Amino acid sequence: MGLDILSGRYNANPRLVNSAAVRADRTIEAHSFRNDIAKSQNRLMIAATSPFKRDIDISWLPVAAETYQISSDIKDYVIVDVPAVTIDIPNRNLQAFPFEEVSYFDPMYGRQVFQSFIGKPSHVDHQNKDPLKAKGVIFDATMQFVPKWNVWKIRLLQGFDRSKDNMLASQILNGQRCGYSMGALVSNFICSVCGTIENQYSPCAHIKAGKGSVFNDRLTYEICCGVNYVENSSVAEPADPTAESDSYWS
Repeated sequence: MGLDILSGRYNANPRLVNSAAVRADRTIEAHSFRNDIAKSQNRLMIAATSPFKRDIDISWLPVAAETYQISSDIKDYVIVDVPAVTIDIPNRNLQAFPFEEVSYFDPMYGRQVFQSFIGKPSHVDHQNKDPLKAKGVIFDATMQFVPKWNVWKIRLLQGFDRSKDNMLASQILNGQRCGYSMGALVSNFICSVCGTIENQYSPCAHIKAGKGSVFNDRLTYEICCGVNYVENSSVAEPADPTAESDSYWS
C-alpha cells in the first residue's frame, strides 16, 4: 500500500464509525453443546469443530456480566460466528481497515488491534452509548484468510444472552435478524490517494472532492488508523458480498 499508517496513530478526539452489515456464518445455542463446554465454564471447548481452531477462554465472563448486566452462564447464550471486517477493502461507507493496522500489536491495549473486539459488548442497531443495554458479549476474535474471496477477514465469536432478550435471541436463531455491523473508534483517517492524514478543517483535494471520487484510476476512500473496536451489533439484512465464508461449524 506504501502508506505509513502507524505514525500519528493516536488522536485525542477519535471518531466513531460503523460498518456495512454482514451475515453470520453459523449460529448455535450454547445449551445444546454442553459436551463442548468445560464443567468449570472457564473455557469453550470447541477447538475440534470451530473455524477458530482453539478453545476459548471465557473465565472473564462473570465479571463482564456484572458490567453489562448479562448472564454469567455460558449456556444462556446464542453464539454466532461473524466475519465482521473485510481487511484492506473499503466498505460501503468508503472506509477501510488495513492489514498493517489491525495486525499491529498496540501497547495501549496490550494485544493486536483486531483483538480489541474481545470482551466488548454485543448490541442491537448500534445502541451502544449505555453498556447496560448490551445484549451479550464478544467472546473471541481472530484473523483468517478466505481463499474464495482472496481476502483477510476479522471473525468474531459473539454471544447474545437469551435470558436478557429472548425475542432477539429467537430472531437471530430463526434468521429474522441475520446482519451484523461493527462499531469502532478511529483516531485518524488517511487519504487512499495521497496518503495525507485527514484534517476536517483543511482536507486534501481528494477527500474534499468526496469519497468515491477517482483520481488517476485510484478510488478515494478513508484508511482507518488508531483503531479501537468497541462493539458489534445485530442489524438488518447484510450487504457485504464477501460475507460468505468457506469454513463451517459441524
